[in-house]
Amino acid sequence: MRRFAIVIVAIGALALAACGSSSNGGGGGGAATIQMGSGVFTTNTATVKAGQAVTFDDTNGGPHNLVTGSNGTPSQEAGAPSDLSGSGLSFNGGDTHTVTFATAGTYKITCTIHPSMEATITVTS
Repeated sequence: MRRFAIVIVAIGALALAACGSSSNGGGGGGAATIQMGSGVFTTNTATVKAGQAVTFDDTNGGPHNLVTGSNGTPSQEAGAPSDLSGSGLSFNGGDTHTVTFATAGTYKITCTIHPSMEATITVTS
């Protein structure tokens, strides 16, 4: 019986370890996906609930650097994930990153490399 309990605890720990807030490379895992192409968002809107994640998928694109803001200019947005502030979230062709949005609100996302790239993430409570 004790071995059974240890196995259950180990499986639970592995499941929790797989639930990170950010990933690089392959797969996704977000409640919604924003697709990127060469210099464009091919999907530019997503709606998720607070606490859910959005996967930014650059498997068909090139280099991008995503931040909150507009027209390629970063701006701090209260409640926005830290992944999208500061120097931003960098992509090379083939990358995916999954970002958790904890706070309800509407977040404008832009690419500092391609200022015309803009997406909107709506987070509901």
